[in-house]
Amino acid sequence: MGGNNKFKVQGLISLALLLSISLTASRCEREEDPMYRDFIFVLNFEINPADSLISLGDTLWLTAEFDNKIEDFISKEKFELIDFNFKTLLGFFRLQGKTIGLPLQPGATSSFDLVNKKGSVSNAFETFADFDFDYNSGMYSCEIGIVPKSKGVFCLNFLSPASRDIRLSNTITLPDTADGKKVIPLYRNIYYVINDGQTNFELYKKHCVASSEILITTDNIYYEQKGTFTFRVID
Repeated sequence: MGGNNKFKVQGLISLALLLSISLTASRCEREEDPMYRDFIFVLNFEINPADSLISLGDTLWLTAEFDNKIEDFISKEKFELIDFNFKTLLGFFRLQGKTIGLPLQPGATSSFDLVNKKGSVSNAFETFADFDFDYNSGMYSCEIGIVPKSKGVFCLNFLSPASRDIRLSNTITLPDTADGKKVIPLYRNIYYVINDGQTNFELYKKHCVASSEILITTDNIYYEQKGTFTFRVID
């Protein structure tokens, strides 16, 4: 009797394991790996006066105004981002040599006074400061005065956050694929476009290595040629 009971228990355990494996396999077949979709957002700004010369004590105005339907560069579609934190930095550089690239140029936040009318530039360190939009009634806007305190050739630029710093899964909901796979949005980059790409890039090239003309990629072109603004401060 004892031996028969032992065989019965072993048989039941084997059957339970078989059922568990079958259920797990069935579940895995239904829960296939999701699809991922990259996003690159496009944000447009103006800096005025757009001329490459500005006198000491005059003010450059950094402005923007657009609704919360933000263009995705990859698909050219617009997606609603409500009161979204773009986690952007604004860089201030003094251009001192055409043999080095922008990251090696000295920081110059101390060479400017800032006037925050809409949005803000704050927490300035040597090179970068936090940049934040004003968000109101579905519109993003900024109006920042940048007042030079010393002469020289300077460059402003925007720095986008790292991919790990922005999660879109709680912000953008994408439909499943035709075969039922879940689609997860992934932030890849932000392209900042100043003055429709008219950024005094020729002046930039006279005082800084143009990396985007050496390693020609879309990311580099948008970062350096469209997302910087170069100007000379004179008496």
